[in-house]
Amino acid sequence: MLLDPMSDEESPDDVPTALNHVHLIVRDPDAEIRFLTQALGFKRDPSHPSFVWLGNMQMTVSKGEPIRHARFHLGFRMNSTAHVDALRTRLQRFGVATTEPSADGSHYSCYFTDPAGYRFEILAEGGISALGTLPE
Repeated sequence: MLLDPMSDEESPDDVPTALNHVHLIVRDPDAEIRFLTQALGFKRDPSHPSFVWLGNMQMTVSKGEPIRHARFHLGFRMNSTAHVDALRTRLQRFGVATTEPSADGSHYSCYFTDPAGYRFEILAEGGISALGTLPE
């Protein structure tokens, strides 16, 4: 039986506190890590060369056949619409095309595809609770 997702029956000790990492499987790990570090600003972890970090976000990259699904994507929150536009400009300098930004009242976003074929969304929120929290 599933619990009501809005109930307070769970203990804070038995639920995840944050997403730890995303593991990308790619044909060319070096090209992917180069893209993540140069185009998106991630930093390579010197003690684990397949790990990259951006703030508290970690991505792990390893060699293999990429996993693809039409709806799968990774979304990065930006601080404002101006930051979304600035990252679009940065990506264009790296030869990465993005979709035109769209705004639906709750967010402003666009998409791009990395060298491995994974789809990314960059968005600035507006009208949505911060950090994906649900209203009380």
